Amino acid sequence: MKRPMRRVAATLGSISVAGLAAVWFAEITYAQGSHSHLTHGPLLNEEVAAYIVHGLTQGASVFLAGLVAFVSLVWLPISRAEDNGHQKKDVGLFRSWVWMLVGLLIIAGLVELPLYAVRASGEALSPGLLREALLDTRVGQLCMERLVFGVLTATAVTYAAAGPRRFTYRWGAAVVASVLLLMTLTQQSHAAAEESFLPFLVDWLHTMAAALWMGGLLGFPILLVGLLRTMPTETRVELLKRSVRRFSKVAMIAVMIVVATGLYAALLHVPSVSALVGTSYGRALLIKLGLLGFLLALGGWNLRLGGRGPFSRLVGAELILAIGIFVATGFLTSLPPADADQPGVGENGAGGNIVVRVSGTQGIAYSGNYGKVVEGQQGKAFEGWRMAYDSLRAEPVEYKVGEEEGAFAFFQKNQAGGTLRVEILKDGKPVASRETSEEFGAVDVVWPPQAETTAGIP
Repeated sequence: MKRPMRRVAATLGSISVAGLAAVWFAEITYAQGSHSHLTHGPLLNEEVAAYIVHGLTQGASVFLAGLVAFVSLVWLPISRAEDNGHQKKDVGLFRSWVWMLVGLLIIAGLVELPLYAVRASGEALSPGLLREALLDTRVGQLCMERLVFGVLTATAVTYAAAGPRRFTYRWGAAVVASVLLLMTLTQQSHAAAEESFLPFLVDWLHTMAAALWMGGLLGFPILLVGLLRTMPTETRVELLKRSVRRFSKVAMIAVMIVVATGLYAALLHVPSVSALVGTSYGRALLIKLGLLGFLLALGGWNLRLGGRGPFSRLVGAELILAIGIFVATGFLTSLPPADADQPGVGENGAGGNIVVRVSGTQGIAYSGNYGKVVEGQQGKAFEGWRMAYDSLRAEPVEYKVGEEEGAFAFFQKNQAGGTLRVEILKDGKPVASRETSEEFGAVDVVWPPQAETTAGIP
């Protein structure tokens, strides 16, 4: 009985270890390189590690909220009428897993924030830098909010598990706390950067629907390797059959919402087929869609099985695919959207009054980040941090910043030879520029110029 449980735990644990190992490797490579804003090699390693860890954060949050929904909407109504002597053990098992997910969320947050601080500032990690990242950046504030709502959710579940065996205000409080937990993911998404209510609402609905669906992918393995294995065969088969039937109704509604909201987000952030296949964001989206297709196929197969046959093995496969989807989502939410990453040739940023223009020797690969400069409590500050990877072309490549009061750009050559030139344009006119011909040279451009002395972590 313990072996399947260890397999489920090992699946989640292996992802955590992989993320921690990636961060460890990034920190080592960073220590061996330069402490400038842009370094060759370490930047890419740190970015990949950051994407993986952010995917872990999203996965832990969504599974946590989904497990609360699964217990509230599926398991409690189905199992309440069964007098099998396990009334407390089953909910207690779910409670333990909720706290395990909170622990994973805390670990991911403790890794994600220092990695963000080092990656965004270009400085070595220090207590002062970590404090600045935690207290003076939006990422740090959302990290604290996420941990608070995660702990509140687990606390509410603990309180509800000790109460009546039905959906009461206690479980309602857990659901509300988990929904607010999911909102912190949307607040750190591309939808929040749109500065419009509709994209924010759609992304929040997308996240909540995903949680409803993914909750069963974790809830069923917990039941199969735990409580259901101790029940008589007839009772186990009946409970599983009824649970699958009830969850399928919830899952079908959730999947329809996921597809509809996902289509909206794709149309919003991917303007063309060329952007889908020719940008990092588009390729990450294709990988996510591929995994989602496999997940839907397995889900349809399991729906037909109704808890019979290889149901448990298929649910395990679905869980692994879901974790892969969260890793891909970590890349999606960290990469610049395809409409921002898609270059404009000889145009003024496709609708924004400030753009970053990159030009130089054709064929030279480059990478870097850019964003807006805003007025903060302690002077000018960097926000809206986005990343770009490309090769120089015959015509300049432009990245839209938008209607902002200022902008920053940190770019480097990823190969020797040639020249890299970075300009900031306001209303089509260059206001700041720098270039480099050095081997793996880097350039930092900030406008207005006074922002250079007060910029910190974006």
